[in-house]
Amino acid sequence: MASKSADYEIQAMKDGRWCTQSYMDSEEAAMIAAKRLLADKKCEGARIVHNWTRPDGRIVEKEIFSETRTVKDDGPIRIADVDSAPPKCEMPTEYYGSNSRNMMNRILRNYLDKTFLTPTELIYNYRELKRIQEKDTLVPSAVDRIAFLQTRDGNQDSKTRREEIFRNVDEMSARARRAEGMKLPKLDGSFKEVMDAVARQGGDDGDYLAMVVLSRDLLNTRNWLGKLERLCRLALQEGDPRALDMLDGVIADVLGSTVVQEILGWQPSLAAAIGRMLDLADGVMPTEKSDAGESAELLNSLLRDGKLPQARAVLIDRAVKQIKSANPLYRSDPTKERDAFASVVARLVTPQGLLFGPDAADALTTRASRMVEEGGAAGRRAGIQLTFNTMPDRAFGLIYLCELARTEMAKEHAPDIMALIQRVLGCRSLGELTARDLTPKDRMIRATLAHGVAEGSVFPPDLRKRMTDTIDTILERYLVSEQVIEKLDHHESPLRDRAIRLVQFAAAGVLPEGRAMTRARERIIALLKVPNFDAKFIDGIDDPGRAQRALRDFHQLLVRAGFGR
Repeated sequence: MASKSADYEIQAMKDGRWCTQSYMDSEEAAMIAAKRLLADKKCEGARIVHNWTRPDGRIVEKEIFSETRTVKDDGPIRIADVDSAPPKCEMPTEYYGSNSRNMMNRILRNYLDKTFLTPTELIYNYRELKRIQEKDTLVPSAVDRIAFLQTRDGNQDSKTRREEIFRNVDEMSARARRAEGMKLPKLDGSFKEVMDAVARQGGDDGDYLAMVVLSRDLLNTRNWLGKLERLCRLALQEGDPRALDMLDGVIADVLGSTVVQEILGWQPSLAAAIGRMLDLADGVMPTEKSDAGESAELLNSLLRDGKLPQARAVLIDRAVKQIKSANPLYRSDPTKERDAFASVVARLVTPQGLLFGPDAADALTTRASRMVEEGGAAGRRAGIQLTFNTMPDRAFGLIYLCELARTEMAKEHAPDIMALIQRVLGCRSLGELTARDLTPKDRMIRATLAHGVAEGSVFPPDLRKRMTDTIDTILERYLVSEQVIEKLDHHESPLRDRAIRLVQFAAAGVLPEGRAMTRARERIIALLKVPNFDAKFIDGIDDPGRAQRALRDFHQLLVRAGFGR
């Protein structure tokens, strides 16, 4: 413990974290100690914190010196194993985009985790870009791998693509070098203020220079949680959409690192971790058990408010990759593997469809194929059937098959997919097509969702028509058998109530375009043709102003339901 006179705390950075090394009783002695630490080439950074006690007994801390750096040489670092690459960047500016940065995050993961750098800091800071280019054969190996992945379809030879990428890397280096010598403002306020300042200074290059400023700021923090908290606080106070979008991209970069494990905290299984990751993507993750403290709360809040779509996509993509991995969903108890799989499937089922569509369908099928006894093509066939059977009902089973049809797996397993579609086409009632524990409205919405996915699928037109006709027939049959329209248009109810209920039903998205919707609209049209409809609609509303508003609101509802313009 420091003595009363030892007011200067000297800290060294190790593995991205500050650790107290010693205490000194003068600033001069503290500075000598800090410089001694920095003389070691393996030291990541040093700082001095001045501590003193106020008259009221409170201890005040102030950082008076700080210097961080990337350790130059800590042995050979290899590229990460990747088996897919994004579409080719055709324009130089595309190399700064999200697809390119996501690829850097994946293939350079080992280097980025050792140096605590995001792809943004790497490409907008000349010193860091030069340093990685001098790191063994890391960059050439990464370029070779990406060039191979992007040309294996035969549209271009790998050598030509490799040369294209290197030319663009050289352009990025030259641009970063020019920015290196520029005197740019510090990020002391909002990011939009920096954008405005550098726009006046750099003209059309304003956005680029703003990212240079941001990367310089982040370089001062050599740990993932610190970077995340800094970015989240900037995003939280940002009201400009363009500035927020740029911050979102860098937050997405950070979430490509190991920080996600700290945010999630301890989880009993991979299935639970996947669920928590998807909860975080929706901004509803409980943060009490997170190891990230306030950073997790800030991120959760921003995602909940829909302010970070790029970060959300990265989290979902990461969850999908974990589903596809060979790691057990429930390592401690193999007998719970199928239950864990069912929980993952349930989490990917959303009111909008299968979360992440074809990627999720492919990941689930790959996972299921490892859970069956058969191997090879027979195992994949069994995996498709297992995944279909795990869906909450046949409507979602059809959605899954439509998404799977967009994947490479579908080329070999088209007959297997078709055999399961026949099971859906064999449904004759809404009870067979959708889960019975849903409300009548939700069952119709589920069937309508399947209708929309089938209509937009990649299957041949005749098969798409068979699928949509089957669902439309089921919905029409349900309207008739359950007297849904008659219950909404009960003759003992006032005309205004009947009309509003019917039009709300037509506008609610519970029916697709087709025979079922036509039946509902015919009933509405018949009601609208009642003589003196407007007068009867406002009957009982004594206030003329209220009556006019009621009519106006009803006509707006008619437009939403597809009647008129």
